[in-house]
Amino acid sequence: MAGRRILYGAALAAALAFQIFYDGYLAQFLLLCVIALPLLSLALSLPGMLRLRLTLAACAPRLLQGARGQWLAAADSAGLLPAARLKLTLRFRNALTGREHRGEMVCQGLERRQTRSFPMASEHCGALSCQVLRAKAYDLLGLFTLPLTPPRPAQTLIFPRPAPEDDVPGLARFLTRLTAAPGRLLRGEDYEIRDYQPGDPIRDIHWKLSAKRDGLVIREKLKTGRPRAVLTLELSGAPERLDRVLSHLWTVSTRLSGQGWPHQVRWTDEAGRPRSFTISSQRELEACTALLLSQPAPARPPRKEPEAPDPGIPHLTITGGEGEHAL
Repeated sequence: MAGRRILYGAALAAALAFQIFYDGYLAQFLLLCVIALPLLSLALSLPGMLRLRLTLAACAPRLLQGARGQWLAAADSAGLLPAARLKLTLRFRNALTGREHRGEMVCQGLERRQTRSFPMASEHCGALSCQVLRAKAYDLLGLFTLPLTPPRPAQTLIFPRPAPEDDVPGLARFLTRLTAAPGRLLRGEDYEIRDYQPGDPIRDIHWKLSAKRDGLVIREKLKTGRPRAVLTLELSGAPERLDRVLSHLWTVSTRLSGQGWPHQVRWTDEAGRPRSFTISSQRELEACTALLLSQPAPARPPRKEPEAPDPGIPHLTITGGEGEHAL
């Protein structure tokens, strides 16, 4: 835009010089044309500039880490002549890692409805957002600008790719302890079993399992929201480490949910506050992951560790692979 203004200033200076040294109708006509040309350009472009509406969207509400994604910016103009040029100043941010960068997009020769796409940085997990900080429409000559109302920011979630179970240290020992824990769940049912105690109803005795054991056991309905295992996340560090932590969490939690094991995920947020989320289904796992992706992770391990689980509840600490351990 600065170059066009300099060029127009040079043309105006030349017209003025011609008027000074040649006092004729041609010089006056040229001077009037040079003065009127920007006004005519603005008059023709202004209706389209005023009616220009911008929208911003993501190609999908969620993607897997590393998948190809795009941001979509659409310009809609209802004027007789659309704006000749559009310039957007964009900010891209990852809520989990806190990293952000800015960029610019220039569209020339706009039509009444035009959509431009630009790549999405999906190499790391997180809640990605794209925001238009400034939007300007230009007239035909590019001498005048009109600030536009920025559209609503667009967002998408980059989910982790599941890691192989063999890559999660401590998982086998954790599952063994979980299976051997007292009061384990009956697979596919909302019940747990425990040893018979005096006063328990006779109708609750599980006779088939009791026949395989030395004593009686009863079938007791599972209390809603009661976790049978605890997963503690060490969610901090570089983006690569965060990717591994979330990938291991997804693998472990999917295994537990598939076997009907309600479990609780615990972590410490950036402010040092303990957080938790109870998961008993795949939908709740997705909701928990979306929550983790949308919150900034500490750059360093927090001083205050998450609350230790109750004794007797199987517990797995998930790190970036530096040595998960099961209790």
